[in-house]
Amino acid sequence: MTVALKSLTNIVFFLIINQGGNMNSKIVCGIFFTSLIMMLFAQPEVYIERDDVPFVIGQWARYDQNTSIFQWESFDTTRLWWDLTSYPGGNTARVHLLAPNQGIPPAPDTFPNAKIVELDTMGSGDVVWSYLSDTTYFFYVQGIDMEQGGFRFIGNYLPDYNCYVYPIYDGASWLTAWTWTYEVAPGLPYSANETHHKRVVAMGKVKVPFSGDQFWPCLVIQDSMGYSDNFGSQDIRWIYEWVVPGRFGGGNGVAAAQSTNGANQNFVLVENFFKLTDLYVPGWDLRCPDFSNTTIWPDTTFAGPFIVSSIITDSTGIGADSLFYNIDGGQFIGVAHDSVVDSLYYYTIPQVVQTCTLGYFIWAEDSFSVANGVDIWNTDPICAPESTYYRFTVTTGIDESPEEYGVKGILDCYPNPFHTRLNISCSLPPGGINHDVAVFDPSGRLVKEFSIPVGNRSIDLSWDGTDFNEIALPNGVYFVELKTDKEKIVVPVVLIR
Repeated sequence: MTVALKSLTNIVFFLIINQGGNMNSKIVCGIFFTSLIMMLFAQPEVYIERDDVPFVIGQWARYDQNTSIFQWESFDTTRLWWDLTSYPGGNTARVHLLAPNQGIPPAPDTFPNAKIVELDTMGSGDVVWSYLSDTTYFFYVQGIDMEQGGFRFIGNYLPDYNCYVYPIYDGASWLTAWTWTYEVAPGLPYSANETHHKRVVAMGKVKVPFSGDQFWPCLVIQDSMGYSDNFGSQDIRWIYEWVVPGRFGGGNGVAAAQSTNGANQNFVLVENFFKLTDLYVPGWDLRCPDFSNTTIWPDTTFAGPFIVSSIITDSTGIGADSLFYNIDGGQFIGVAHDSVVDSLYYYTIPQVVQTCTLGYFIWAEDSFSVANGVDIWNTDPICAPESTYYRFTVTTGIDESPEEYGVKGILDCYPNPFHTRLNISCSLPPGGINHDVAVFDPSGRLVKEFSIPVGNRSIDLSWDGTDFNEIALPNGVYFVELKTDKEKIVVPVVLIR
């Protein structure tokens, strides 16, 4: 599974830039948001490549930024999910990705190899133009054009600042360092050195204002930043970046927290905090597939197989999908859909052989992501299995082994799914005496029963989807059961009117 990640990189890289201290100690700290989507349920190794990044002229994003220093609990690398919506805000930071020639002269001529210029407007009112480019292996900044406190500074990064090194994956780490220079006044040069030690320290799910009620799979990058200049200023800070797959501003960051100067990695005072509130990327489908009417299995004595259906829709179409299930909290196993009727997808969880707890969720990827190689994994629920992932208990399992009876009876139901009428064909196994056919709903309630004359060894029946009172039953999964004195055969069927 390739992961999509990396686009809000500059976004918050320069959102946190120059947020504290005097002119000579301004920090060009790099809160660049890398995205790494990590499913927490034993999925294959994930990594992020350059193709997963929306590096598109015309995209923009907005972030809610805090107005003052606040206290939080120190970052815990063992956590699996983060709801960042309640952290203080109040200011708005804006990011726009523009064509390089839209920068203010003479900066565009100073950075001739830039592919994009990122315009960041901070909550403080400061403005930063970041000149960006990329390769298959690096996402980097050539330099900046900064307006602050009535002054303007144009500074080259020597060498270019490699804010991300591709691919990015769980456990990845890298070091980047540069010097940037400008003249404070004619004949008065200013030179600053900055280093970033970046390491992926956690992965899980994150919720920000832009994600609504959803939690997005994320990676958390820990950034140890050091800054010094030729005037004797020093700044040492720690930054945590939450990054998600290929759909965001300049790098894929959806949130970032920066410590005060001199703090350690377990800092509790946050000087700058950003969380994504809005985003637009031209030509990109930023919405996850929508899920509705997903089958929720209740606790049951039925041993399976278990039919699960869900209506899955997306404006660009569904490009890929699976159901994942596990038994007693074990490793998740993926199964493909059995059939699709319009937008209704059907999956089957296999029969179980003993009492157990089954859990499941449905995953889908839209056609845009598949066509463009952006592997964004989404589930219903988005944050499964941490949140409302579906579980139910099978309390009986299979009581007998069919081998005890030699040749089994036959139960055939068709068409399946059916719209108006289901044909049921059954035959009694050798030695069988009594048999009857019944239909149950998912809760185990008997909804229909057929009388079969004694002595008939085979019979063809028809069911029109009604109950004992000839009232039409709702769409859904039902179970046709052939029961004899020696065995029980169950076939799940789907009614779609």
